[in-house]
Amino acid sequence: MRRLLPSKRDDFFPSLFESGFETDLFDRFFRESHYPKVDIKETDNGYEMKMDVPGFSKDDVKVEYRDGYLEIEGTREENKESKDEDGHYIRKERSYGSFKRSFYVGDIDDDAITGSFKDGMLQLEVPKSRDDEKKKGKQIRLE
Repeated sequence: MRRLLPSKRDDFFPSLFESGFETDLFDRFFRESHYPKVDIKETDNGYEMKMDVPGFSKDDVKVEYRDGYLEIEGTREENKESKDEDGHYIRKERSYGSFKRSFYVGDIDDDAITGSFKDGMLQLEVPKSRDDEKKKGKQIRLE
């Protein structure tokens, strides 16, 4: 009967002998993480990436290619204030959010990377390099 009604301890610390201990513990700890979810698809010519970044605008997101890594970073800050007639605060709220993700894509044609941002969805087309020339890096302009 006790096993059917989990306690608070069981909710946060799963048994060492149950399957999936590692993923359960980390999923529970990072479930509300600030890392946007990413879909990456490799094609014959390169990579297609889609990232959900709700609450961020295009100006809040920066994409760079450097030393074989595609780095995606976002930062946003929001302030809301409400005052009564006398100028006293009724409510004052602030929120701040940021993320940074890096993906190894190897040597790619960094001059041909394209990106777009619309309705909280970042999409990148990352073509593979056709020559052996090493690329140093650059920032990718989002449309």
